[in-house]
Amino acid sequence: MSSEGILFALLLLALVVGLTAAPLFTRAPAPVDALLDKQRARLQVYYERVLRNIRDLDEDYALGKIDESAYRTEREHWTERGVQVLKALDTLPQHRMIADSAAEDSAVDRAIDAAIEQAVEQYRATHAKDRVGE
Repeated sequence: MSSEGILFALLLLALVVGLTAAPLFTRAPAPVDALLDKQRARLQVYYERVLRNIRDLDEDYALGKIDESAYRTEREHWTERGVQVLKALDTLPQHRMIADSAAEDSAVDRAIDAAIEQAVEQYRATHAKDRVGE
């Protein structure tokens, strides 16, 4: 066998060993990343629900099913929730909203709802002080 053939065989062997061993050295996704992905997905689903509720309100108001004061109150409520969900999505990597434990889906939903409710209440308290000062 020639020296080029031996060199080619060694390179081919190194390539096969490298490709075979590569999965052993790659890192599996961390549980925290999986938890953040699950939280992000749940927040996106909740945001879609908020948008759907706002569209339904707009449609009901346009059809005359609800009066203007109820429409404005409900729309403001859902708009505030939507803003808080978007803020939560923006800050999700820095502030985890639920515990690291593998919770049931309903417990995750309740934790996200509670965090959003708390953020809305903080927003209202902050803006109530601004409205009093006007």
